[in-house]
Amino acid sequence: MKQINELWPERLQEFIKEMRRYFKYMFNDHMKFVLIFGGGAVIYYYSQWVKQLTPDFPISLVMSLVLAFFLTVSPIITLLKEGDMVFLLPLERDLSGYFKKGMKLSFIIQAYLLLFVLAALMPMYFKATGAGLASFLYLFGLLLLLKYWNLRIHWDAMKTMDQGTQIADPLIRFILNASGLYLIVEKASWWFLVAILLIMVAFALFMRASVKNKLLKWELLIEKEQGRMQMFYRMANMFTDVPHLKSKVRRRKWLDPVFHFISFGDKNTFRYLYSRTLVRTSEYSGLIVRLTLIAAVILAFVNNLYVAIGVSLIFLYLTGFQLIPIFKRHDAKVWIHLYPVPSLYKKLDFYRLLVQVLAIQGLVFGAATALSGSFINAGLVLAVSLLFAFVFGRHYAPGRIKKIEQY
Repeated sequence: MKQINELWPERLQEFIKEMRRYFKYMFNDHMKFVLIFGGGAVIYYYSQWVKQLTPDFPISLVMSLVLAFFLTVSPIITLLKEGDMVFLLPLERDLSGYFKKGMKLSFIIQAYLLLFVLAALMPMYFKATGAGLASFLYLFGLLLLLKYWNLRIHWDAMKTMDQGTQIADPLIRFILNASGLYLIVEKASWWFLVAILLIMVAFALFMRASVKNKLLKWELLIEKEQGRMQMFYRMANMFTDVPHLKSKVRRRKWLDPVFHFISFGDKNTFRYLYSRTLVRTSEYSGLIVRLTLIAAVILAFVNNLYVAIGVSLIFLYLTGFQLIPIFKRHDAKVWIHLYPVPSLYKKLDFYRLLVQVLAIQGLVFGAATALSGSFINAGLVLAVSLLFAFVFGRHYAPGRIKKIEQY
C-alpha cells in the first residue's frame, strides 16, 4: 500500500520535470518576442473593437458558446503509461486515491484556463451590460461548479467503450453548458435555470448509474493520456527535437497531382521527399491548415493595415519556424544517407519548399484581407508576406539549420 500511495507523487514529479524540460525551449527569446508583439496587437485591436460594440451585439450567445466549449473540453490527467495496463490493473480497487489526485490536478489547471478565458470575455460583458467586478466573481464561481460537473461526468463516460456514449456525452454536456450560461447571462427567469439544473442533475445520476460497478477501461484511459501528451509533444517539437513524438502518416492519394509539378532529377530528390512528408504527416499539414485558417478569419475582419500586416507576419513566422524540424526528420533513416545526391541539394530543396509554403500562405492572407473590403491593404499584405517568405526561407532558415546541425 505504501508503494501505491507513492505512485502519484513520483508520476507528478516526472510530469513536472518533463514540462520544464520542454518549456525551456518553447519560450525562447524568439517566441517571447512574438508573444509580446502579437499579444500587444491583439489586446489593442480587441480594446478598439469592444469600444465599437452596439447594444444589439449578441454578447449572451457569444459568451455562452465560448465558455461552454472550454467547460465541455475536460481532459482528465491520469499520468498513466502503457505498462500500467498490466502492472496496475490488479490493483484497480486500491487506486481510487490516485485517480482523485488526477481529477484534482485537472480541475486546478482547467480552472486557471477558465479564469483566463472569462477575463478575456469580460470587457465585452461589461460594455454590453454595465456590470461590475461582482458579476465577474459570480460567473467565475458558477464556472468552477460547472467544470467540476463536467469532469465528473466525463470520468464516468470513460468507464465505457460504447461509441454512442463517447459521442453523446460531450454533445449533451455542451448543450446543457451553453443553455445554462445563456440563461444566466441573459438573467432569465429562475424557473428556466431550475429546469436546466434538474436536467443536469438527472444526466449526472443517469451516467453514474449506467457505469455503476463497472471497471475502468484502461485502454481508453491510456489512449487519452497518450493523446494529451502527444499534443504537447507536437507543440514542443516546433522548437526542439522530441524523441517521444509519434506522428500519424496518411496516404492522401487525392493530393498526388501536386507532385507532378516536381520534375524528375537528382536536384529534386529531397524536394520530393520533403513535399511528401509535408503532405502526408498530419503533424505538419494540420499545422499549416490550422494556422492559415485562423489567420485568414482574423484578417477577414481587420480593417487596420498595420494590424493586418502584423497578424500576417506573426502567423507566417509561426508556420515557418514550426516547419524547420522537417529538415532533420529523416536523418535517422540509413537509406537517406545512401542517396547519391550532394548534401547541398538537401538544404536548397528544403529552403525552396519553405519559401513556397509561406508564399502560398501569403496568397491566402492577401485574399482574406481583400474580404475586409480594402484591396489596397490586401495588395500590401500580399507584398509584405511574399517578401517575408523569401527572407525567412533564404536567410533566417539557413541560420537555424546551422545551429541545429551543431547539436
